[in-house]
Amino acid sequence: MEHALVQTAVEHPDELVEEEEEEEEAEEEDNGMKVEAVTFGGAHTPTPFRYRHKKRSKVWEEYKPVFLNGKVQFAECLYCHTRMSCKDSNGTSHLWRHQKICPGKDEVAQRRQKDSYFQCVLLNESNSPVTPHDPANQIITETLQDINSEDINSVIPSRFKSKVWKEFRPIYVEGKLQAADCVHCHKRLSANKFGGRSHLSRHLQTCQARSGRGPNHQKGLLHPSSLPNLKSRVQDELSPALTNGKVQIGEYSSKILRTSSSGDTSPVVRPIQVVPAHQPLPTSDVTSLKKQRTSLTTSTDIGTRKVGQETSYQELARMIAMHGYPLSLVEHEEMRRFLKNLNPMINTISHSDIEGHCCALFQKEKASLKNKLALSSRRVSLSASIWSPDGAEPTVNYLCLTAHFIDEDWKVRRMIIKFGMFWSSPTDVERMIHCKEACVPESEIGAYNVIVDAISDWNLDQKLLSLTSVDEVRNDASNLRLKEMLVEKKCLPIRGKLYNIACVDDVLNSIISKVQQNILHLVGDMVTDFFVARTSSSLTQQQLQEIISQMSVKCPKEDAKWWHKIYFRLEVLLHFKKSFPFEEVTSPEDIRVAESVCKVLRTFYRVIEVISGPSPLTANMYFNEIWKVRTVLQEEASSDHREIATLVMGMQEVFNDYWQNSYLWLSIPVILDPRFKISFIEFRLKRAFGSNSASYLSDIREAVRELFSEYCNHMDQPNGGASSSVAVVADDSDLFEDWDQHLNEQASSQISTELDNYFEDSLVPRKDDFDILNWWMCHTTKYPTLATIAQDILAMPISAVQSEAAFSSSGPVIPKHHSTLNIKTIEALVCIRDWTR
Repeated sequence: MEHALVQTAVEHPDELVEEEEEEEEAEEEDNGMKVEAVTFGGAHTPTPFRYRHKKRSKVWEEYKPVFLNGKVQFAECLYCHTRMSCKDSNGTSHLWRHQKICPGKDEVAQRRQKDSYFQCVLLNESNSPVTPHDPANQIITETLQDINSEDINSVIPSRFKSKVWKEFRPIYVEGKLQAADCVHCHKRLSANKFGGRSHLSRHLQTCQARSGRGPNHQKGLLHPSSLPNLKSRVQDELSPALTNGKVQIGEYSSKILRTSSSGDTSPVVRPIQVVPAHQPLPTSDVTSLKKQRTSLTTSTDIGTRKVGQETSYQELARMIAMHGYPLSLVEHEEMRRFLKNLNPMINTISHSDIEGHCCALFQKEKASLKNKLALSSRRVSLSASIWSPDGAEPTVNYLCLTAHFIDEDWKVRRMIIKFGMFWSSPTDVERMIHCKEACVPESEIGAYNVIVDAISDWNLDQKLLSLTSVDEVRNDASNLRLKEMLVEKKCLPIRGKLYNIACVDDVLNSIISKVQQNILHLVGDMVTDFFVARTSSSLTQQQLQEIISQMSVKCPKEDAKWWHKIYFRLEVLLHFKKSFPFEEVTSPEDIRVAESVCKVLRTFYRVIEVISGPSPLTANMYFNEIWKVRTVLQEEASSDHREIATLVMGMQEVFNDYWQNSYLWLSIPVILDPRFKISFIEFRLKRAFGSNSASYLSDIREAVRELFSEYCNHMDQPNGGASSSVAVVADDSDLFEDWDQHLNEQASSQISTELDNYFEDSLVPRKDDFDILNWWMCHTTKYPTLATIAQDILAMPISAVQSEAAFSSSGPVIPKHHSTLNIKTIEALVCIRDWTR
């Protein structure tokens, strides 16, 4: 019987819907539900009906009513398409029960989530799919006015046939109509299906933007400014404009804003055709659209993955450089498994690949640092140290060049700018076969070639101030030739008097090394006997451990310098004697000798610890540290112990040679310290040298005046202002030459008063937290020339050795597995590590 009724509805559909069609109006409000008369065959005639009796039950949102003879006879589930009897006397409880166990409901929900609200296909004017390849730059909201296809009008619910929707934009939340946005003033009003539309009509009558008073009013058209903000879009959870298996368009994918080549961003209406999701496209269109979507997705994924992998590889290169890992780490099977577990799509990387990434990262960072250094007008001081491969007797040495300067923010900066080959043994056949650096030409080896290459590469020829280097570089004949060349080209201030500075670490080590045999003879056996006795039992070992834990001196490493180990053991011995005075450690005479030797070594250790620390110092601190060494040697040289006096006098000979070559550059930074100035230098030298101090003071004053005069004449400018001005004067012989000379002399006299005023001003009180760089930054206006000099002079280094290698017997080293790499790769790894810290 039921099948017969349905068949009747199929054969005479017009008779069933005639009464309801007469009641429908084009502008009626949505007070009911629109349904379709359907057949079992899949063909259906979209005919509107008003369901009068059960229209208020929410269960009908999940069902499609089927009418026979104008009455609801069946309810078809929208998910599993099961038909259930639904007469007036049946109620709707069985429909609710079915929704709880509907097998198709979960599948539809998952499919909607996967499709991300794009459950329709958009066609443009040529009936071809709208794809990402269409010339679209932005997407703006579409009104229902633009959806004018006759095929679609028949399936649009009556709620959207009202004229009011020509000037409102429906807003959906979770697939349900909840609000409407005015296209003129963008005000959002409630618009659920039970609220009617009369309030929307009243709003249009009072909308100021609609009446033409709005600044961007244009009827029926949305400007980009009419788009809701990102926050409102997220909160609204924009869903398709028409739901329940009909037209499904996201609110933000309805109109395309095209931009002309001239840059005009005015919105252009682009008519589109909306195809219902259940209506299949022609086969050719579907195939084309799938190919385009696949191509876009594949290319986007590949591009994103490539960019992501490049970034990951650079970070891996940075990690290898930071920790000195071998480049072959990326070829280890464990590493490859680890990377594959993180991302199965990642490409495998080889030793040569990561080497290329290291060099690329080095070039990138180097370009950035070169730009920053080029923008600075300040001079740069260099320091040069010798590095070697870790391990056995090296057959190759490297020269590491570090730049020191004070930036525009008055902060001390230092960074490695060059790492090149210093020396390589020509007779090491195995190294020539296995190591690529053996291929470095002779013209690129040696201090001269490496330093000249760095100066040229970083454009420092007119910015150099000084060079602090170890003995191997400082005493090299090519380095002396480089100094002469720079002085001849007038690249160095005060004729290069500040250029060739000895590394104080080397100086102090050479002082101690000269008396090594004397020190071992005096305290060597004493220290050995003490530790043999104190490690013979567990009780004495425990006492020794307690003493060491209370000391502030760090325990030396295995590769520490010999005198560092002797000094540490002497400290332990003396602390043990002080903690256990009744213990018989050694004879009183030996204790006295140990105290004298330990006092000298303690001073050397603390000076090196200060000047080679991880934080760079300003140059005004060096004079006081060097003076400590001179003072302790002076005191111990007057000891009544003959062997101690002899030992110290041998150390004084080496120290005096260093002082004669360094007192000038050590004194100038102190003069630039407003707490001391030149009066402090006069006080120290007169007490130390008496009448002989006059020659020292004369040289210091002359150097300060000369340096000040050159800076006044703009010698620190990159184009060499002084030399060019001399050439102009020599060629220009007009009648006003003497007048110009008079003006220059007068200006120099006025400028020189800046230096005199600085010396005459009172000293700044000494405080522990005094910041000399901050003081000069604050007094730049008062002393402009002196502030410029201070910014250059205070950055001069006294040591060329980094803190971690200051007490190492082998000096700075690179990992052994890196020594077999190309010299360019070694330079990249060393520089990246230095720049990253």
